[in-house]
Amino acid sequence: MKAVKIYQLFSRHVLWMFLFLLLVMSCGDTVIDTSKSTSNSNKEFKLTLTISDDIVRLNSSIKLTATVERKVHKDSISNYVSMKMMMDAVGGSIDGHSFTSPSSITVAMDSDQGATFEALAFFNPSSSYSTSQGYYNYKENGHVSASFDGINVSMPIKMVVPR
Repeated sequence: MKAVKIYQLFSRHVLWMFLFLLLVMSCGDTVIDTSKSTSNSNKEFKLTLTISDDIVRLNSSIKLTATVERKVHKDSISNYVSMKMMMDAVGGSIDGHSFTSPSSITVAMDSDQGATFEALAFFNPSSSYSTSQGYYNYKENGHVSASFDGINVSMPIKMVVPR
């Protein structure tokens, strides 16, 4: 009789431990990375534009990162380079994190090959809202872009009404 009680007690503990293990394993799922990137280059530089997501709710924003990479040493560049980058958007605005004007971002980087500069910004969709009409006066599809030294990159963004 004692053996049956011990077995029942043991089996309950095993069952609870199994359920706990399943719960812990399900909580350890990796986060889905929704970021997307595009890049273009010339002989001296590579420009990459990364967006945190290609879908944005009208009451939210997405992160933009524009990265310039030097492909050659500064002394190997024979033409004038303005070292100004521009970020722009259709269907919303660019809110710069480390710069004041998205149309004139000063790019500062080392002279060595492989040096990089990164500009962080956020895309805020433009729309109007009223309690009677909901969201209106917005583009369903927008674009974000970055330009540097004759290199242009652009990515589409779908704008959706929040739930």
